[in-house]
Amino acid sequence: MKKLLLATFVFLAFGLTSTIQAQGYIRGGVGLGIGTVKDAFGYYSLTRNNFNTAINHSVLFGSFGEGGRFALAGGYMITPYFGIELEIGYFAGLRQNYGETKTLNSDGSINYYNLQRKGYSYQLRGLPSLVIQAPEGTKFQPFARFGVLIPFYGRTMIEEETYLSATSTNERVLEVQGKFSLGFESSVGLKYNINDNLGIYVQATYTGLRIRSDKANVIIDRDVDSDGNVTNDKLPNTQVFMKEIEFQDVIDEDSNISYFITQALGVNCLVDNSATLDPEKPLNLPTQTSNFNSIAFSLGVQYTFGKK
Repeated sequence: MKKLLLATFVFLAFGLTSTIQAQGYIRGGVGLGIGTVKDAFGYYSLTRNNFNTAINHSVLFGSFGEGGRFALAGGYMITPYFGIELEIGYFAGLRQNYGETKTLNSDGSINYYNLQRKGYSYQLRGLPSLVIQAPEGTKFQPFARFGVLIPFYGRTMIEEETYLSATSTNERVLEVQGKFSLGFESSVGLKYNINDNLGIYVQATYTGLRIRSDKANVIIDRDVDSDGNVTNDKLPNTQVFMKEIEFQDVIDEDSNISYFITQALGVNCLVDNSATLDPEKPLNLPTQTSNFNSIAFSLGVQYTFGKK
Protein backbone atom coordinates (compact mmCIF):
# COMPACT_ATOMS: atom_id res chain seq x y z
CA MET A 1 0.00 0.00 0.00
CA LYS A 2 2.84 2.38 0.86
CA LYS A 3 4.50 1.57 -2.46
CA LEU A 4 1.26 2.34 -4.29
CA LEU A 5 0.86 5.68 -2.48
CA LEU A 6 4.47 6.56 -3.25
CA ALA A 7 4.04 5.70 -6.92
CA THR A 8 0.85 7.78 -7.08
CA PHE A 9 2.61 10.74 -5.45
CA VAL A 10 5.54 10.52 -7.89
CA PHE A 11 3.13 10.35 -10.87
CA LEU A 12 1.16 13.38 -9.66
CA ALA A 13 4.31 15.31 -8.93
CA PHE A 14 5.65 14.57 -12.41
CA GLY A 15 2.34 15.61 -13.98
CA LEU A 16 2.26 18.85 -11.99
CA THR A 17 5.86 19.62 -12.90
CA SER A 18 5.16 18.99 -16.60
CA THR A 19 2.15 21.30 -16.43
CA ILE A 20 4.17 24.05 -14.80
CA GLN A 21 6.97 23.65 -17.34
CA ALA A 22 4.64 23.52 -20.35
CA GLN A 23 5.11 26.65 -22.43
CA GLY A 24 3.33 28.30 -25.33
CA TYR A 25 5.25 30.32 -27.92
CA ILE A 26 4.98 32.17 -31.19
CA ARG A 27 7.66 32.61 -33.81
CA GLY A 28 8.22 34.20 -37.20
CA GLY A 29 10.96 33.82 -39.76
CA VAL A 30 12.14 34.27 -43.34
CA GLY A 31 14.24 32.01 -45.51
CA LEU A 32 15.34 30.96 -48.97
CA GLY A 33 14.85 27.57 -50.57
CA ILE A 34 17.19 25.91 -53.07
CA GLY A 35 15.71 23.31 -55.42
CA THR A 36 16.83 19.71 -54.89
CA VAL A 37 16.04 16.27 -56.35
CA LYS A 38 15.33 18.10 -59.61
CA ASP A 39 13.17 16.67 -62.39
CA ALA A 40 13.32 17.14 -66.13
CA PHE A 41 10.95 19.94 -67.13
CA GLY A 42 8.43 19.29 -69.86
CA TYR A 43 10.20 21.71 -72.21
CA TYR A 44 13.75 22.04 -73.53
CA SER A 45 16.41 24.51 -74.64
CA LEU A 46 17.00 24.57 -78.41
CA THR A 47 19.80 26.44 -80.17
CA ARG A 48 19.91 27.20 -83.92
CA ASN A 49 22.86 28.58 -85.88
CA ASN A 50 22.76 31.48 -88.33
CA PHE A 51 21.55 29.06 -91.06
CA ASN A 52 18.54 28.17 -88.85
CA THR A 53 19.87 24.66 -88.30
CA ALA A 54 19.33 23.12 -84.86
CA ILE A 55 22.75 22.50 -83.30
CA ASN A 56 21.92 21.90 -79.64
CA HIS A 57 18.94 20.37 -77.82
CA SER A 58 19.24 20.42 -74.02
CA VAL A 59 16.93 18.94 -71.39
CA LEU A 60 16.18 21.38 -68.58
CA PHE A 61 16.11 20.18 -64.98
CA GLY A 62 14.68 22.07 -62.01
CA SER A 63 12.34 22.35 -59.07
CA PHE A 64 9.64 24.91 -58.41
CA GLY A 65 10.71 24.77 -54.76
CA GLU A 66 13.31 27.51 -55.27
CA GLY A 67 12.18 30.76 -53.65
CA GLY A 68 11.54 32.84 -50.58
CA ARG A 69 9.70 31.59 -47.50
CA PHE A 70 7.84 33.62 -44.87
CA ALA A 71 6.35 31.88 -41.85
CA LEU A 72 4.36 32.56 -38.67
CA ALA A 73 3.82 29.77 -36.16
CA GLY A 74 2.37 29.06 -32.75
CA GLY A 75 3.37 26.12 -30.60
CA TYR A 76 2.99 24.50 -27.22
CA MET A 77 5.69 22.52 -25.42
CA ILE A 78 3.77 19.77 -23.62
CA THR A 79 6.95 18.80 -21.75
CA PRO A 80 10.36 20.49 -21.66
CA TYR A 81 11.41 18.18 -24.52
CA PHE A 82 8.33 17.59 -26.66
CA GLY A 83 5.68 19.84 -28.21
CA ILE A 84 3.31 20.54 -31.08
CA GLU A 85 3.19 23.43 -33.53
CA LEU A 86 1.12 24.89 -36.38
CA GLU A 87 2.87 27.03 -39.00
CA ILE A 88 1.25 29.14 -41.71
CA GLY A 89 3.68 30.05 -44.44
CA TYR A 90 3.84 31.90 -47.74
CA PHE A 91 6.09 30.63 -50.51
CA ALA A 92 7.16 32.98 -53.32
CA GLY A 93 8.95 31.07 -56.06
CA LEU A 94 11.85 32.40 -58.10
CA ARG A 95 11.47 32.68 -61.87
CA GLN A 96 13.52 30.06 -63.65
CA ASN A 97 14.19 28.96 -67.20
CA TYR A 98 11.39 26.65 -68.30
CA GLY A 99 12.32 26.41 -71.99
CA GLU A 100 13.79 28.52 -74.75
CA THR A 101 14.71 28.60 -78.42
CA LYS A 102 17.48 30.94 -79.57
CA THR A 103 19.20 31.75 -82.85
CA LEU A 104 22.91 32.57 -83.04
CA ASN A 105 24.97 34.92 -85.17
CA SER A 106 27.82 33.61 -87.31
CA ASP A 107 30.29 34.38 -84.49
CA GLY A 108 28.28 32.31 -81.97
CA SER A 109 26.72 35.21 -80.09
CA ILE A 110 22.95 35.27 -79.55
CA ASN A 111 21.08 37.05 -82.35
CA TYR A 112 17.61 36.77 -80.81
CA TYR A 113 15.36 34.46 -78.80
CA ASN A 114 12.60 32.80 -80.85
CA LEU A 115 10.95 31.76 -77.58
CA GLN A 116 11.62 32.33 -73.88
CA ARG A 117 9.61 30.56 -71.20
CA LYS A 118 9.85 31.24 -67.45
CA GLY A 119 8.09 29.40 -64.64
CA TYR A 120 7.46 30.13 -60.97
CA SER A 121 4.94 29.37 -58.24
CA TYR A 122 3.38 30.94 -55.16
CA GLN A 123 1.58 29.15 -52.31
CA LEU A 124 0.01 29.45 -48.90
CA ARG A 125 0.93 26.43 -46.79
CA GLY A 126 -0.08 24.90 -43.48
CA LEU A 127 2.37 22.78 -41.49
CA PRO A 128 1.28 20.92 -38.33
CA SER A 129 4.43 19.56 -36.70
CA LEU A 130 5.92 17.70 -33.78
CA VAL A 131 8.73 19.55 -32.01
CA ILE A 132 11.67 18.07 -30.12
CA GLN A 133 14.13 20.31 -28.28
CA ALA A 134 16.98 20.10 -25.83
CA PRO A 135 16.23 21.07 -22.20
CA GLU A 136 16.30 24.74 -21.26
CA GLY A 137 18.88 26.36 -19.06
CA THR A 138 21.55 27.15 -21.64
CA LYS A 139 21.94 30.00 -24.10
CA PHE A 140 22.09 27.66 -27.11
CA GLN A 141 19.22 25.21 -27.54
CA PRO A 142 19.07 22.75 -30.49
CA PHE A 143 15.70 21.59 -31.82
CA ALA A 144 14.04 19.57 -34.57
CA ARG A 145 10.61 19.67 -36.23
CA PHE A 146 8.76 17.08 -38.33
CA GLY A 147 5.46 17.82 -40.02
CA VAL A 148 2.92 17.27 -42.81
CA LEU A 149 2.97 20.02 -45.45
CA ILE A 150 -0.47 21.10 -46.70
CA PRO A 151 -0.57 23.62 -49.59
CA PHE A 152 -4.09 25.05 -49.37
CA TYR A 153 -3.84 27.81 -51.98
CA GLY A 154 -1.47 28.57 -54.82
CA ARG A 155 -0.75 28.73 -58.53
CA THR A 156 2.09 27.91 -60.90
CA MET A 157 2.67 30.53 -63.59
CA ILE A 158 4.25 29.89 -66.99
CA GLU A 159 5.24 33.06 -68.87
CA GLU A 160 6.12 32.92 -72.59
CA GLU A 161 7.57 35.48 -74.99
CA THR A 162 7.61 34.57 -78.70
CA TYR A 163 9.56 36.53 -81.29
CA LEU A 164 7.34 37.79 -84.14
CA SER A 165 9.53 40.44 -85.73
CA ALA A 166 12.21 42.97 -84.88
CA THR A 167 9.54 45.24 -83.42
CA SER A 168 6.92 42.79 -82.11
CA THR A 169 6.59 39.90 -79.65
CA ASN A 170 3.75 37.77 -78.35
CA GLU A 171 3.23 37.53 -74.57
CA ARG A 172 1.36 34.56 -73.15
CA VAL A 173 0.79 33.62 -69.49
CA LEU A 174 -0.59 30.26 -68.37
CA GLU A 175 -1.94 29.88 -64.82
CA VAL A 176 -1.94 26.30 -63.50
CA GLN A 177 -4.00 25.18 -60.51
CA GLY A 178 -3.01 22.04 -58.63
CA LYS A 179 -5.03 19.25 -57.07
CA PHE A 180 -5.01 18.72 -53.31
CA SER A 181 -1.58 17.31 -52.45
CA LEU A 182 0.36 16.52 -49.29
CA GLY A 183 4.07 16.70 -48.62
CA PHE A 184 6.37 16.70 -45.61
CA GLU A 185 8.97 18.93 -44.01
CA SER A 186 11.71 18.23 -41.50
CA SER A 187 13.88 20.88 -39.87
CA VAL A 188 16.87 21.02 -37.57
CA GLY A 189 18.03 24.22 -35.96
CA LEU A 190 19.61 26.10 -33.11
CA LYS A 191 17.99 28.75 -30.92
CA TYR A 192 19.91 31.39 -29.00
CA ASN A 193 18.03 32.46 -25.88
CA ILE A 194 18.50 36.20 -25.39
CA ASN A 195 16.52 36.01 -22.14
CA ASP A 196 13.86 33.79 -20.60
CA ASN A 197 11.23 34.82 -23.14
CA LEU A 198 12.97 35.94 -26.30
CA GLY A 199 15.23 34.00 -28.64
CA ILE A 200 16.49 33.99 -32.21
CA TYR A 201 16.95 30.86 -34.28
CA VAL A 202 18.47 29.51 -37.47
CA GLN A 203 17.26 26.34 -39.12
CA ALA A 204 17.70 24.15 -42.17
CA THR A 205 14.56 22.60 -43.68
CA TYR A 206 14.05 19.82 -46.20
CA THR A 207 10.78 19.98 -48.14
CA GLY A 208 9.41 17.00 -50.05
CA LEU A 209 6.41 18.00 -52.16
CA ARG A 210 4.87 17.15 -55.52
CA ILE A 211 1.65 18.70 -56.78
CA ARG A 212 -0.59 17.17 -59.44
CA SER A 213 -2.09 19.48 -62.05
CA ASP A 214 -5.85 20.07 -62.03
CA LYS A 215 -6.74 22.97 -64.34
CA ALA A 216 -4.94 25.61 -66.40
CA ASN A 217 -6.06 28.87 -67.97
CA VAL A 218 -4.39 31.26 -70.38
CA ILE A 219 -4.84 34.65 -68.68
CA ILE A 220 -2.75 36.76 -71.10
CA ASP A 221 -2.29 36.34 -74.86
CA ARG A 222 -1.32 39.52 -76.67
CA ASP A 223 1.09 41.04 -79.18
CA VAL A 224 3.16 44.00 -78.04
CA ASP A 225 5.50 46.37 -79.84
CA SER A 226 9.06 47.26 -78.88
CA ASP A 227 7.77 49.98 -76.52
CA GLY A 228 5.53 47.51 -74.64
CA ASN A 229 2.28 48.78 -76.15
CA VAL A 230 -0.41 46.15 -76.81
CA THR A 231 -1.12 45.95 -80.54
CA ASN A 232 -3.39 42.88 -80.53
CA ASP A 233 -5.21 41.33 -77.55
CA LYS A 234 -5.94 37.79 -78.76
CA LEU A 235 -7.59 36.38 -75.65
CA PRO A 236 -11.20 37.62 -76.13
CA ASN A 237 -11.48 35.92 -79.53
CA THR A 238 -9.62 32.72 -78.63
CA GLN A 239 -11.64 29.49 -78.65
CA VAL A 240 -12.13 27.77 -75.30
CA PHE A 241 -9.95 24.73 -76.05
CA MET A 242 -7.03 27.06 -76.81
CA LYS A 243 -7.15 28.84 -73.44
CA GLU A 244 -8.55 26.33 -70.92
CA ILE A 245 -7.19 22.91 -69.91
CA GLU A 246 -8.61 20.26 -67.60
CA PHE A 247 -6.13 17.53 -66.70
CA GLN A 248 -7.31 13.92 -66.40
CA ASP A 249 -5.73 10.84 -64.87
CA VAL A 250 -7.33 8.74 -67.62
CA ILE A 251 -7.71 9.86 -71.23
CA ASP A 252 -10.46 7.94 -73.06
CA GLU A 253 -12.98 8.34 -75.87
CA ASP A 254 -14.98 10.87 -73.86
CA SER A 255 -11.98 13.19 -73.39
CA ASN A 256 -11.92 16.44 -75.33
CA ILE A 257 -8.72 15.97 -77.31
CA SER A 258 -7.52 15.07 -80.78
CA TYR A 259 -4.62 13.13 -82.21
CA PHE A 260 -3.27 16.16 -84.05
CA ILE A 261 -3.17 18.27 -80.85
CA THR A 262 -1.25 15.60 -78.96
CA GLN A 263 1.29 15.52 -81.78
CA ALA A 264 1.58 19.31 -81.93
CA LEU A 265 2.05 19.58 -78.14
CA GLY A 266 4.42 16.63 -77.97
CA VAL A 267 2.15 14.89 -75.46
CA ASN A 268 2.80 11.18 -75.00
CA CYS A 269 -0.83 10.08 -75.13
CA LEU A 270 -2.50 7.10 -76.82
CA VAL A 271 -5.18 8.90 -78.79
CA ASP A 272 -6.00 7.83 -82.34
CA ASN A 273 -7.55 9.70 -85.24
CA SER A 274 -11.10 8.84 -84.12
CA ALA A 275 -10.88 11.18 -81.10
CA THR A 276 -13.09 14.24 -81.44
CA LEU A 277 -12.52 17.78 -80.24
CA ASP A 278 -15.15 20.32 -79.21
CA PRO A 279 -13.49 23.75 -79.58
CA GLU A 280 -15.95 25.31 -77.11
CA LYS A 281 -14.93 23.02 -74.24
CA PRO A 282 -11.69 22.91 -72.23
CA LEU A 283 -8.95 20.74 -73.68
CA ASN A 284 -8.21 17.52 -71.77
CA LEU A 285 -4.58 16.52 -71.23
CA PRO A 286 -2.95 13.81 -69.06
CA THR A 287 -2.29 14.82 -65.45
CA GLN A 288 1.19 16.18 -64.82
CA THR A 289 3.15 16.61 -61.60
CA SER A 290 5.32 19.54 -60.51
CA ASN A 291 8.33 19.15 -58.24
CA PHE A 292 8.64 21.49 -55.23
CA ASN A 293 11.48 19.70 -53.40
CA SER A 294 13.97 22.02 -51.72
CA ILE A 295 16.44 22.64 -48.94
CA ALA A 296 15.80 25.98 -47.21
CA PHE A 297 17.74 28.04 -44.69
CA SER A 298 15.79 30.35 -42.39
CA LEU A 299 16.32 32.95 -39.67
CA GLY A 300 13.65 33.95 -37.16
CA VAL A 301 12.58 35.22 -33.76
CA GLN A 302 10.69 33.25 -31.09
CA TYR A 303 8.81 34.57 -28.06
CA THR A 304 7.85 32.19 -25.25
CA PHE A 305 5.01 32.96 -22.85
CA GLY A 306 4.80 32.35 -19.14
CA LYS A 307 8.46 32.19 -18.18
CA LYS A 308 9.82 33.94 -15.10
